[in-house]
Amino acid sequence: MNKKVLGGCFAVGLLLLVIGGASVFWFVVRPLWQVGSAISESAQQWQQVAQLEQQVRNRQPYREPAEGRLDTQQVQRFVAVQQQIADRLGGRIEQLDAKYRELKDRQSRDGREPGVQDMFVAYSDLSGLIVEAKRAQVEALNAQGLSLEEYRWVRTQSFFALGLAAENEAPPQLAGGALAANAELLRPHRELLMKTVATAWLGL
Repeated sequence: MNKKVLGGCFAVGLLLLVIGGASVFWFVVRPLWQVGSAISESAQQWQQVAQLEQQVRNRQPYREPAEGRLDTQQVQRFVAVQQQIADRLGGRIEQLDAKYRELKDRQSRDGREPGVQDMFVAYSDLSGLIVEAKRAQVEALNAQGLSLEEYRWVRTQSFFALGLAAENEAPPQLAGGALAANAELLRPHRELLMKTVATAWLGL
């Protein structure tokens, strides 16, 4: 949302203020202005994220295994990327986790998925944090020789198996399957991955 659009919102707000009084401003215009500002700031932030992704050196297409089974090397490289993101963010990663849980709680209460507007507003007070996390991710991907395509596939499989990895062993009915095998590889790293699960929701 550019300045012209924001200016138009403000002009409409002034008109409503004249017609409807202060209550209209407080309950309609003020939230609209806050959302507009959040979207404007977040749009600039996500533009930086997209630019950073262009710096990933490995651009080879990745062919996913039909059975969805991770290998040891993939897990090690994925964990190395997650660790670098966690190290770069330090204690601030807890802020991302708190926002993630806040939106999930809102989803449960409202019976709906958080919308784009919800996400923009929720993360608007974390200006620069997501960009910093993306920068750490790109540096780690290049250090590990991973492409974004392969990393995203490994991330999906890893967090899909994370619930099972949180248990000490897989149920007998899952033994021998890809999910159980992936969980076994991830189990030594479950503490780190539980800490960074919110970054996956943001595409990191």
